[in-house]
Amino acid sequence: TSIETINPINNHVSCILDTKTGDIVFQLKIISFEFEKALMEEHFNEKYMESEKYPKSTFIGKIKRWDNKLILKQVQHEIEANGIITIHGVEKEIKALGSLKVDEGNLIINAMFDLVIADFNIKIPKIVRKNISEIVKVDVDVTLKQN
Repeated sequence: TSIETINPINNHVSCILDTKTGDIVFQLKIISFEFEKALMEEHFNEKYMESEKYPKSTFIGKIKRWDNKLILKQVQHEIEANGIITIHGVEKEIKALGSLKVDEGNLIINAMFDLVIADFNIKIPKIVRKNISEIVKVDVDVTLKQN
């Protein structure tokens, strides 16, 4: 927001991509988000996300127009993934635009998309509503090892 930037990071994300079909799955523990300020992290987990009640988030989807030849060349390809994201016990269909490239045998996937907090029944108290944006920008950077 204009008041402050809150930028938590979660480095404990699992991802599987089926290179034959383009099916892709992400899973992460909500409690693994790290914040700059400890109090923000505490509020995020206890008051907003209810991490004990809703411990993880998932995305189950498919990369549109998948062709397994994409992973044969070391060039960047624009991709679109469509699927269901589950956050705070709520499922929502989303579309994420991004890129995929091969680097030293690894698949690197980057994507960005927006989520509306209200879509996931997350309640923000009035006292801090000005500090927290109604729309969260999600930035995904994942490196997958090929088998």
